[in-house]
Amino acid sequence: MKFKIQSPSITISRFTKSALALAVLAMSFTACKDDDNPNPDGGDGGGTEKVFIPAKDKSYTYKMTDSDGTTGDMITKIVSTKDSAGMDVHTINHLIRENEEEMTLVSKAYAKGGTTTNELPYPTAMKALVNEINDIAYISEFKVTGFPHYQYLENNGKVNSALTFKGDPIKVLMELEIPVGEEGSVLGKLEARLTYKNGKATGEESITTPAGEFKCTKWEYSYEVYTKFETEVTEPETSTELVNVTLWTAPGVGIVKSIEKGEESTSTTELRKVD
Repeated sequence: MKFKIQSPSITISRFTKSALALAVLAMSFTACKDDDNPNPDGGDGGGTEKVFIPAKDKSYTYKMTDSDGTTGDMITKIVSTKDSAGMDVHTINHLIRENEEEMTLVSKAYAKGGTTTNELPYPTAMKALVNEINDIAYISEFKVTGFPHYQYLENNGKVNSALTFKGDPIKVLMELEIPVGEEGSVLGKLEARLTYKNGKATGEESITTPAGEFKCTKWEYSYEVYTKFETEVTEPETSTELVNVTLWTAPGVGIVKSIEKGEESTSTTELRKVD
């Protein structure tokens, strides 16, 4: 008996990688050194620290472009600020519109002791992943571990400044019942794992986008995405992809441009407008 489940397996793998890659965006919005910052040692000075956190009263519009021609838009802004243990904790929304759909990713950011911390909580992207897979299979079990995850950046933003991560690898485990025509269904299992690798600042450059010209710090790091899909009637399909990330960030703005380059595709995010 031949079960035609190749297409669903490819779809599941693709959406898994897409959701995990989207989660990375929420950890990428950082800025370089602000020479006018009155508190260069990293304290938040009782207000928004411009070194790595976007301005509270600004809205940043980005265009996202994939190498396959797919495009989307993203609007980033601080939606709330709360004092916690003597420092301001900022909640940041990233509204993403792509393929006539939209989702909001939420991250938190704060600065203290010469370091900016970006906290990635359980992302909306995971909920979107569940919705996509529900269209082709019944999810009988769903587990996600590795959240919250943290990104740390040294506030001086000079060459060789450290960019590090803290937290276990982000893991997704799904057990599925996949319909197969009139033949009933087969059981399947999907595993995905995202592992961040530490990086650093590698240069200081001027970047021009439709939003203007910005003097930036250039950061580089990478992450690895592993996926495994198998069913009771097929051999496991596994893949491991290393994605290299380059960020250009500007004082008091946040990200100006980012490029994520995988083995088969490249995604570019560029600042288009500041309101």
